[in-house]
Amino acid sequence: MSDPKKDEKKDDKAPAKSKGKLLAIGGTVTGLALAFVAATFAVPAKEAPTPELAGPYVGPITPNKVQVNLSDGRTYLVLQLNLLHDAYAPDYLSKRAEDAVCQAEIRDALVTIASAKSRSDVTDKVNKPVFLEEVRHAIEPLVFPVHFGDAADPMSADSISKIAPGDSMQSSQFRGLHADHTLRIDALQKLATFDGGAEVRFKGDEQNLEVPCGDGTSIWIDVTSLEPTFQGEVHVGVMGRTRRVLWNEVLLQ
Repeated sequence: MSDPKKDEKKDDKAPAKSKGKLLAIGGTVTGLALAFVAATFAVPAKEAPTPELAGPYVGPITPNKVQVNLSDGRTYLVLQLNLLHDAYAPDYLSKRAEDAVCQAEIRDALVTIASAKSRSDVTDKVNKPVFLEEVRHAIEPLVFPVHFGDAADPMSADSISKIAPGDSMQSSQFRGLHADHTLRIDALQKLATFDGGAEVRFKGDEQNLEVPCGDGTSIWIDVTSLEPTFQGEVHVGVMGRTRRVLWNEVLLQ
């Protein structure tokens, strides 16, 4: 027969033991939660990696063949050229080929150059590389134009700042890489600087404001749609470099 006093002592101790377990579990959970919060605030956010050129890539300069009469007026040249290049994205050249304005300008440049050449200028071992280099120099700013911020094409504005290229931007000699150069805009103070150069003050209605690059060149910006409170930097530059123009297909008749 059990002793009532012993059973009473066992019952008294049971709740204390259970309470101790709850306190231990609760303390552990609280500690883990605090550790998680501390770790979350202690680790800084990683910056996006700086884009780098990759390649070389190769692709057609024009989607279709180009036909042009040579300088003698009797011989015509049919050609399709490839471009060896480096770019931030492997499909950049193919996307430029979808731009009707870009393709019209490239075809115009090819016709202008080729129509001034003789047969020997495009077939001779010495003259042919000169012809191809002339083509490369002419099409580089067309294939790799300057972009403002995250704009998908060179004629559009950056989506955040609303800074757009000015009217004279297409004639700019600036050819810096997009990831390496920044335009700083202070819409409140009405100031613009490029790569930490001289400050340019604006009123806000300028469609073709010149901003010096510090290397003897300039960029032109349109500030008419600028976000009125924007203060920050916008990357400005080209998305790739040309290397060489290569024959893909050529026909002389």
